[in-house]
Amino acid sequence: MDPSSDTMHAELPAELQQLMESVSRRLKRYVLLSGLLGLIIAAVTVFWITTGLDLGWFALRHLELPVGLRISVLVLMIVGALWLLLQSVVLPSLRRIHDRDTAVLLERRFPQFGDRLITAVEGTSGLKADGPLSRGMLNRTVREARMLAASATAEAVFDLRPLKRRVFTAGLLLLSLGGVTVASPQTIPRWWNAFVRCQDVYHERTTDLRITAIQQPGRRRLEIGPSVDRWLYRHPRGTDLELELTVPDAPRPDGRPWVVPPRIRIDVRRVDGTVSRTWLSAAAPRIFRFVMTRLQEDVDIDLLAGDLRLPRPLHIRAVEPPGFDHIVAHCDYPAYTGWNRLRSTSRTVTGSELALPVGTAFELEAVSTKPLQALRVATDTFELTGNQHSAQRTEGGRLSETVLPPVLDADAATIRIRFRLVPDRPAGSGDMTESDLDDSSEPDGKVSEWESTGGELAVTPGTMLRFSLHDQDDVVSTRPVVLRIAGIPDRPPVLEVRPEGIDRAVTRRAVIPFSGRIRDDYGLKSAGFEFLVDDQTQWRPRPFSQPVPSDAREFRLDRSESGAGPAAERFQVEPLDLTEGQTLSLAVSAVDNCGINGPQTARSEPVVFRVVSSEELLSMLYTREISLRRRFEQVIQELIQVQKDLDLQEQVARRLETSETESRRDDRIGLTTSATRSADVLRRQANELKSILQGFDGIIQQLINNAIPPARLADTMRQNILEPLNRVIESDLPRADLAMSVFRVAAADQRPTRDLIRTADQQISRVIVRLRSILENVRDMAEFHEVLSDLRAMREEQKRILEETRRIKRRQLIDEL
Repeated sequence: MDPSSDTMHAELPAELQQLMESVSRRLKRYVLLSGLLGLIIAAVTVFWITTGLDLGWFALRHLELPVGLRISVLVLMIVGALWLLLQSVVLPSLRRIHDRDTAVLLERRFPQFGDRLITAVEGTSGLKADGPLSRGMLNRTVREARMLAASATAEAVFDLRPLKRRVFTAGLLLLSLGGVTVASPQTIPRWWNAFVRCQDVYHERTTDLRITAIQQPGRRRLEIGPSVDRWLYRHPRGTDLELELTVPDAPRPDGRPWVVPPRIRIDVRRVDGTVSRTWLSAAAPRIFRFVMTRLQEDVDIDLLAGDLRLPRPLHIRAVEPPGFDHIVAHCDYPAYTGWNRLRSTSRTVTGSELALPVGTAFELEAVSTKPLQALRVATDTFELTGNQHSAQRTEGGRLSETVLPPVLDADAATIRIRFRLVPDRPAGSGDMTESDLDDSSEPDGKVSEWESTGGELAVTPGTMLRFSLHDQDDVVSTRPVVLRIAGIPDRPPVLEVRPEGIDRAVTRRAVIPFSGRIRDDYGLKSAGFEFLVDDQTQWRPRPFSQPVPSDAREFRLDRSESGAGPAAERFQVEPLDLTEGQTLSLAVSAVDNCGINGPQTARSEPVVFRVVSSEELLSMLYTREISLRRRFEQVIQELIQVQKDLDLQEQVARRLETSETESRRDDRIGLTTSATRSADVLRRQANELKSILQGFDGIIQQLINNAIPPARLADTMRQNILEPLNRVIESDLPRADLAMSVFRVAAADQRPTRDLIRTADQQISRVIVRLRSILENVRDMAEFHEVLSDLRAMREEQKRILEETRRIKRRQLIDEL
């Protein structure tokens, strides 16, 4: 000690220093060992707690603990272990124990030290002197502490019972860990996989299932497992959901067979939250089947089989099966049809049939409702499959070597396939050559890409194209989209023709007019007459006077070149130099422009004519004229009767103006009835006159067409009969009908009718007068015909007498010789 200083210093005796150093070393070892034991106890305790939690959850739910929960436990374990390691091991081992702390520990363990030891330790650092006695008291305190240190030992400072308990607890826990390792070797690896590696599946199960979805059409088998989207299956809406659950035949990893559960529980959770439970029994050894009919909505399926349960419910998503949004056919029609310039070459298919002319090359452009991964087109003769990268055709079970372009565009939704509609080939006719389709090739001689690569698929009329679409959801269309390719064959020309103005009996100089029209769906090439004489079998042609216009779809025979006038096409009989009694079979034939199967030829129904003399034809016409004259006379008689009825009705009308009330009603009814009846009779006779007019016109046409002399005969009949009768029909009869209608309406309205009856009577009288005049002309013509007939008979008789005279003279000369 420095006596001159205010601060007192004391040196710590060696006994005390040794004691305190020994206590410090033992304290560090005690704290470190205690921390390590605590860390072991905590780790094993966490192991058993987490293992118990996992086993309890698996026993309750047959599922692994959620991965998120296990990751959270792992984080907590790592943080807790680091914290315990830091607090219990690292920091105590790095911490320096001060002499003051050791002195306090010793004084607490050995109370006899009082505060002497701490005073001695503090004296080494220096104490403030409060007086002359301070130094002496410090020295005395140091001496007393040194003497007491002899009775204190470092071993007596620590209570080892807590440490022993920790050792026992840690040993017991480690022993349990060793025991479970021996008894259940998979426990620790399972815990490691569960809480350290955080695997989805870490429990070893005795049951396993292979889940397969059987999808229509074709009962496609789609395995739901690790190779695909594991817990999601897309199913076509509206079809039956069929799941096949199979217990594998292969052994488990431990070599034992998989256990087949007696039943499998299926829980189906729907969108509305309702849950239905189904128990499945084996449908076959190791096979279970689950079916839901006509699935319309999304469902979740929870599956429990023995100790196997899906980690997450199997989500069944109901998706719309693929189909076509629209189909467009881009057509290149055959040249003979002319449709490429007359019609649109793009046709939207609105139904299940596409009708095209035979020989048409067309590209089907179809847009699907969903992106596709593949497409299959099946017919009765070939099958086409393809995608965005390639296409191939199978025919007769053999794969074609022809390179085809892809059938799907880059958008995976647009389909393009080229076809050509070819005619049906009869059996044994051989394959179609390129020349068969020359007329239907592309314009300007260009060959399409499909033709150059052989990618143009030939189809015949009636081919059914069945499209099966495979979309990117791995769903195949439940029903194939069927498109029927109907061929529009080139039909023969249609002939609607008939002879006009002539009967089946004709003279040698006759001209036979034909009226009507000739039609063809794509265009006519030529047309004309064909005829046979008597029993001939080979038809002989004769062209029309006017050729058929190029590619004309319709040709009319009853129009002249200017579009009006009499029949334009007439068959001249005179050049044939026929004799009386011969027959002439006459028909009209036409040829079209078809370039697929060759030109089509059609012939009208033959009309057979008999060649007669002019006298015989006149006799037949005279018989017809007599019939018309009788009908004409009957018409006049009917009109006279109408006139008489009107005279009676005029008396009734006069009586109505003066009669009493009781008789007026019956007269009104009778007047109305008579007016209606007379009007009906007038209209019927008008129709009869029109028919008579047509009959006389037919006679005139026959006279003209058969060249019956004299030539003025037909003109005379037209001037004296036809034209006056036509004026009566067109002018006089409508006025009489109008007057009769006015009378009928007035009678029905109970208005005065006397003057109206007189007007109607006057109009009918005018008609009767004119008809009688025409009748006289008819009778005059009849007399003329009779005279003409007598003259012809006399002439024939003279010819007969002359021939007889010549025959007699010839006989007399022979007798004289």
